[in-house]
Amino acid sequence: MSHFSDLQAFAIRLLSITSIFTTVGFWAGVARAQQPLAGGANLFAPSFKAGKEIDAERTLPITSFYQNGELKTPAEPGTLVRSELATDYALPPGITATRILYHTRTASSEDALSSGVVLVPYGQPPKGGWPLLAWSHGTSGVARICAPSLMKSLFYNWEGLYEYVLMGYAVVATDYAGLGTEGRHAYLDMLSNGTDVINSVPAARTAVSNLSEKWMVIGHSQGGLSSLGVAQLEGAMKDPNFLGTVALAGASDLQDGIDAVVKVKLPVLNGLVGFWVFGAKTVYPELELKDILSSKALAIYNASVQDGCSGASGAFTALPTDEVLLPGWRDNRYIKKFLARNQPGVQSTFGPLLLVGGGDDILFTESAGRKVFQRLCSSGARVQRNVYPGLGHDPLVYGSLRDQLNWIAARFAGEPAPSNCSSQ
Repeated sequence: MSHFSDLQAFAIRLLSITSIFTTVGFWAGVARAQQPLAGGANLFAPSFKAGKEIDAERTLPITSFYQNGELKTPAEPGTLVRSELATDYALPPGITATRILYHTRTASSEDALSSGVVLVPYGQPPKGGWPLLAWSHGTSGVARICAPSLMKSLFYNWEGLYEYVLMGYAVVATDYAGLGTEGRHAYLDMLSNGTDVINSVPAARTAVSNLSEKWMVIGHSQGGLSSLGVAQLEGAMKDPNFLGTVALAGASDLQDGIDAVVKVKLPVLNGLVGFWVFGAKTVYPELELKDILSSKALAIYNASVQDGCSGASGAFTALPTDEVLLPGWRDNRYIKKFLARNQPGVQSTFGPLLLVGGGDDILFTESAGRKVFQRLCSSGARVQRNVYPGLGHDPLVYGSLRDQLNWIAARFAGEPAPSNCSSQ
């Protein structure tokens, strides 16, 4: 146990050095966008041209591995279609990566395929197999090429991915359906994305031997919301091997998240609105975009939303935030439905939860997270909520790492989960 603690402490010190290059606050993500393989996840770009350059530097080619021909033969969710050893990622030495393609379901319960990757630590697994974390990634875009498994650094690298493997966990990281695979990505739909996460687990076990039956979900940003979707879906499934949920900067009603983007009026964030509208139309094809987006925004959307990842994000910076959405967009019936289905804690969940938030997060704000926390506590969930003053949307992933790892290790050890619901 002392060896594990020493290794854990070393990794945290290493990540602390990495985070020195990350200024506390949102603009850290923008700064890191100039060095896409050096730090953690980044998406935002100041222009379409700059974003395309970022995309070109980190993107891997889409191969026949990602083709959807197998949909002609429907299969149960979680069924593995194929897997392959992947050697084209910038991974820490000793980690083994395996790409997977598997069956999942859309919001309308139709058969779909999702891709992803399984990361396994060096060495021999413990008795019972490598403890398994299902990783749910944050915003990477909505185009096929925006799949993390099609990026040299798996998009997140040291910001919430590699360190878990070095600590002795296997990680299955879904791309979500529509990223990597053909079809549309249901961006920011916590139930669609959560479904893809859940179905990645049996697929990973089929593709890679020596994985534990016990598993947990952990996600950041879009993935933090998705991880809460997993907890809600497990409220009905009640998988006895599911040990809990870690949501990093993801505890928020989608309504509050969109309102935060509109309120701060930073053009570099406008791409999130474009992606969100794309996700809403994926779930509700009847949605007419001309009823939501201004004519200028719609022109950018049609030309750019699926033309790159950072490139698509950068294209939307050409407009002031006030000129993206039409007045009255909240009254659209399909937007109302989409926002209503993305309210964490409204329905019962399963398993303990750790909610991690940054005191200076301008996207998933402290007040929005508090609302979700109170709702989950009122429903009887066992919830530990940690807020880190002074940390923004990305830096909190680094700043909370020790607490994340301690909470995760305790769940796999079978210890009772803590809760600070009584503080409410």
